[in-house]
Amino acid sequence: MFKIIGMSSDEIFALKVEDINWLLTADEIVYIAKVLNSFWAYDYEAAKHGRFGKHAELKSLRHSDGFFISRILLKEPNIRAIMANQLAMRFILQFNEHGLPKPDWIVGIPDGATELGKDVANLMGVQYAEMKKEDGRIVMVSKMEPGETLLLVEDFCTRGTGFTEAVRDIVSKNPAAKFVPLELVIINRGGLNEIVVDGAGAFNIVAAANHRINDWDPIECSLCKMGSVAIKPKATDENWRDITTSQLA
Repeated sequence: MFKIIGMSSDEIFALKVEDINWLLTADEIVYIAKVLNSFWAYDYEAAKHGRFGKHAELKSLRHSDGFFISRILLKEPNIRAIMANQLAMRFILQFNEHGLPKPDWIVGIPDGATELGKDVANLMGVQYAEMKKEDGRIVMVSKMEPGETLLLVEDFCTRGTGFTEAVRDIVSKNPAAKFVPLELVIINRGGLNEIVVDGAGAFNIVAAANHRINDWDPIECSLCKMGSVAIKPKATDENWRDITTSQLA
């Protein structure tokens, strides 16, 4: 068994799916994300020394002390394949423990999980359903037969907003579709255990890693009160460099 924590970025980039035949821990997955520069966390120790730096403004406009960028984490095919395999292994555990049906289709919620979903579908030997974003909305492209089952895959989950939008669009286009009642996600950062969608039911969140990240309403943001400035980390590459270096000595 490899010791993930302590590996360099070059060593991580050299990993293959067959090298990791165990369930990675949350610490191991977050470590990989940190080393590959796809995860940032606010440095509270630096703030004690007056380096208040920047913090994250989320898509919801709430402020946060941590942020993941999936396109960086999943850019290399081998890393994406490793994460897909982690999700497939966790589905098998759910399948064996709860007798869940094997899905006829798997879909990755766009844009972050599109390729990830394809990898999971290939690993599990099922059809891949296509979703895409049109004018900022998540829409279903593939057509399903009545009664076919579908499993949704996502990169990160915070409040289930994208997942809920995806399920609602699927129901509107395929009212007879049956959902596997869970969501596979690499990192659950919002602390949710399930997502309830009107007309579709409750979905348990099955995460490769549960890693809680704090977020606040801007008016109540403790980081703003300290003197830190909120920026949108994904808006530009410069913003990502700015937030990840803003508290360095």
